[in-house]
Amino acid sequence: MKNKGQKTVDRRQYSVPIFNQKGSAIIITVLIVTILVALVVEFAYEVYIDTSALSNWTNAQKASLIAKSGQTLRFKYIDMIKSDNILSEIEFPVERDLGPNTQLTIKIEDENAKFNINSLIYQKGTINKQTLASLQKLFEYLNINTKLADTIADWLDSDSEPIEGLSDSENNAKNALLQSIDELKLIPGIDKNTFDKISPFITVYGNNLINVNTANLPVLKSLHVDMTETLAQRIIDYRETTPFNDKFSGQLWDLIGININSTYITYKSSNFRVTTKATVNEITRVIESVVDKSKKIQFWREQ
Repeated sequence: MKNKGQKTVDRRQYSVPIFNQKGSAIIITVLIVTILVALVVEFAYEVYIDTSALSNWTNAQKASLIAKSGQTLRFKYIDMIKSDNILSEIEFPVERDLGPNTQLTIKIEDENAKFNINSLIYQKGTINKQTLASLQKLFEYLNINTKLADTIADWLDSDSEPIEGLSDSENNAKNALLQSIDELKLIPGIDKNTFDKISPFITVYGNNLINVNTANLPVLKSLHVDMTETLAQRIIDYRETTPFNDKFSGQLWDLIGININSTYITYKSSNFRVTTKATVNEITRVIESVVDKSKKIQFWREQ
């Protein structure tokens, strides 16, 4: 029984509709499922990354070992190179069963086919004007400023006095012979483009002699101030059928009519750069070495 003046409370306005409760439950469920899916995807991705990383590491280790094995074969192939070899470089695949998706190639380059940059300097530390003229001629053929040859010589000679006409050639100069051609990048004026142009024709290894049986045309052209491209090409054509031998000085004179200083040239190879490249499932490792005929290793680099 209601008292007079007492208000009636409608309880329906405070009740939560059933469909709202169900909607909230669905939203919460979807959020939970979304979070779980995200966690599963992230976990699967991490597993994939870890598995790929492990696989790549395994392939890299295998490729490195195969590349090293290729280096152990180098002397077998070097010994097969005849004394009258006329190729500046030889590259070939190793025909052996190394496993699926696995390849090995070996490239052998004659370092005596290149101009030895250290020959610019006499043992007493002064500049050899004749070899400097040869380097200038090589740079001229490669369309490089010949003044750069002076800069290199000044960088290598034992004194700290700049060559006439040069200003900064002695700045931080080594004043000693190079141990690697990569050191050329430290010399003012040698940028990446210049280095890429000259590096195929430059070395720091060997006996400072250029092999007339294997040297490429730019190096042959640098042998004498009167050497023309036509005469250099004549040497290349001649040696294809008749490699130069013990009488190569007389052969050269008869062939081109130029008296090249025999103290700077040879007809034999004594130092070789060996590059082995191994690929396992698209993962590649490269090893470079420089060795001489006595099997002494002068340089080693792994990439």
